[in-house]
Amino acid sequence: MSVPRKRGRPVPSARRARKAEGLKDEHELQSWFIQRIEKFVNAKGRKIIGWDEILEGGLAPNAAVMSWRGTEGGIAAARSGHYAVMSPGSHCYFDHYQGDPANEPLAIGGYTTVQKVYSYEPIPAELKPEEHKYILGAQGNVWTEYILTPEHVEYMAVPRMLALAEVLWTPKEKRNEADFIARLEREFPRLETMKVNASKSLYQVSIRPGQGPKPGSIAVGMTLATGGSFSMTELQPPFDKTTARLGVYTGPVIIDSDRELHGWLQREGLTGPISKRRFFFNKATAQKITLSTPPNERYNDGGAFTLVDGITAQEKRVNTEWLGWREGVTITVDLGSEQDVRTAGIGALNETYSWIHMPEQVEFSTSNDGKTFVSQGSVKARPGVGRNAYKFDLVTRTRYIRITVKHPGKIPEGYPRCRKCSVDVPGRDRGALEV
Repeated sequence: MSVPRKRGRPVPSARRARKAEGLKDEHELQSWFIQRIEKFVNAKGRKIIGWDEILEGGLAPNAAVMSWRGTEGGIAAARSGHYAVMSPGSHCYFDHYQGDPANEPLAIGGYTTVQKVYSYEPIPAELKPEEHKYILGAQGNVWTEYILTPEHVEYMAVPRMLALAEVLWTPKEKRNEADFIARLEREFPRLETMKVNASKSLYQVSIRPGQGPKPGSIAVGMTLATGGSFSMTELQPPFDKTTARLGVYTGPVIIDSDRELHGWLQREGLTGPISKRRFFFNKATAQKITLSTPPNERYNDGGAFTLVDGITAQEKRVNTEWLGWREGVTITVDLGSEQDVRTAGIGALNETYSWIHMPEQVEFSTSNDGKTFVSQGSVKARPGVGRNAYKFDLVTRTRYIRITVKHPGKIPEGYPRCRKCSVDVPGRDRGALEV
């Protein structure tokens, strides 16, 4: 159970406890409460373990820590002589997507593949050898806010739980990802016989766009993490029949108009899921784009091109579709020539429970020489979770469009925030700029 610390302020019993114990704030109140509960639990011959928030204000004498907000909690616990179980969201949360979200059942967000789980090293490199003994192991988590059936739980947990198990039971020097995947492939028939709804996202073709040979074109690349050849096909609007491009994928596909591309693995004894990616073109798609400051390194998969890649980002945070900043940013798009523009827009994601907030304001301006810009107006932040569009009617002729995104500042009191992120907001702009 989790209760925000601020709720303790108006509670009379909490105020009395702070006064009686000489506690200066809610952090110390929490620590006092945890230590009091620990004494009770220890008296019954048991020990307590808690998520790494219990470090805040001072750790109880015999408590163990579950390190989920990165590895910092586990490191702090081990250095102070406390045991820790490593469970960082980056590698151990199996409620995250494990394949392209466009082809996966709904998840809370994130992106954690089988390979990423297998790459995890539970003992932080920052610890000294004599501190390694305090790392008890790791734990995989499946939270079910977006999961409605036991079969969906199985899909999210298997085979990622197998990857984590091998990481924990096999010495680092003996782990081999390629060998693990080869052995895993032989397990799928057994899992099917056991009626386990195991995910085969491992064999999902990844479809990633890049800048084409000329502005306004996209080079769509496809890769398969496990290697080998695979098939692909291409659909044109209204996306109900294939074009002539059908067969084994041999290299990037160049497109300059609306398309839907499919890719899938098919070989004897194994058929992978079909990956689909739809691209919509507008005047800004695949045009030259510059940023005043790069996205934060944690939210920069795909770089600036993500904003003009023709893909409309989904409602959930996934690193392949969204960029994120912890400061304001100015985005400038060169349309290549003066053109009539009626509407400009960009999207932003609002996931306050993941420390992601909307920009305070988005301003639109235009220029014909790329030097002198004239403001056309601005749009304030709007309420609403998920993806929110910032659109503005320009009705003008221009070559350059500049979008200035104003950072909202500190995360307000009462919203979730991490220890290291409490003074900034990872606001994100949508992976599809529309003009």
